[in-house]
Amino acid sequence: MSASIALASCLAPRVIGSPRARPARSVRVAAGKFTKIGDAAGASGGDASGEAPETPSSAKLEILGRVNDDGELAHDDDELPDNLFDAVATAAVATEQAISAGSLGNLVELRIPELWDPISGNVMAEAGDQLKVWEITREYVTQLVESLGPDERVKAVFPDAGCAALLKARWPDAPFAFASTNDRVLYEEGDAVLVFAAPDPPSLEAVRKASRVANENGAAVVLINPRLASGDAGLGLNFRRMREEFLGKMTVVYCIQPLPWCNGNIFKRFPGLWRLYLQDETRPGRFKLVKESPQRLAGDDLDDVVMKEFRPKGEDGEEVEAGPVEKVFGVFASLQRFANSLR
Repeated sequence: MSASIALASCLAPRVIGSPRARPARSVRVAAGKFTKIGDAAGASGGDASGEAPETPSSAKLEILGRVNDDGELAHDDDELPDNLFDAVATAAVATEQAISAGSLGNLVELRIPELWDPISGNVMAEAGDQLKVWEITREYVTQLVESLGPDERVKAVFPDAGCAALLKARWPDAPFAFASTNDRVLYEEGDAVLVFAAPDPPSLEAVRKASRVANENGAAVVLINPRLASGDAGLGLNFRRMREEFLGKMTVVYCIQPLPWCNGNIFKRFPGLWRLYLQDETRPGRFKLVKESPQRLAGDDLDDVVMKEFRPKGEDGEEVEAGPVEKVFGVFASLQRFANSLR
């Protein structure tokens, strides 16, 4: 896989059947929905060197998808992104809306299957994975700068000084400032937003301190794709409590989390509720909204909703009692979550 990522590539395996048709856009996007990053890179116009094609700065996205004559979404799943570039652009707009509404602590979660582990969180296991994460960050911060306006100074903060220096040299025309969690001072007068790129466990304390100082001075903070959970890092109870307390105060302004095991997606876009989408068997390649919630669906609650949706219906439309296979699945899922909690 190429060391760089074409940002017009797709996000995750959304299409189960044939790809759904969409109106022509002014940016280059792959026709398929949520295909793997590597598969879409070739279709997005990258050259033989593997470098990402440049996206026209004047490109305008239909952020909210297709609308009907009443100005509403034609289908519920039209709010789901077509591809990674669409997701990143929409996340930037949602972040600007949250900041304008007064949110000083914000989370953006683009849980790309190739770079996401359900237990460990964001991982960078393969050569080039780290650069993919940084390219996603660059596009997001660039879009955020455009959404906020040129008068608002945005600073991207990377986990270490070497990474920040390398990326600053690689992106000389970036419209944002660079910093790292190793820097003695992160928030500076004039900073409007600090964007922490994939902060890791060793940087948590620095992120917390910088966030507090920035918020005290009226500046907002964004964590994009934090990887503060790790199944193999031996994180202690105190760290986990500190992490949960810190993240618990954040507003999730955008999240897309594919659920391959049930052909679904968990989605949130500020200021909307959490939504669970599952494959719509009556519309190949499309999804149906099955649940809205003020809280993220997870664990038993998620399993219950999915199993209820998949449970056969009787002739009168009533639900059929759970069968042996479903009961076994429920027990297995509970044991798996218990094992994960121990890790």
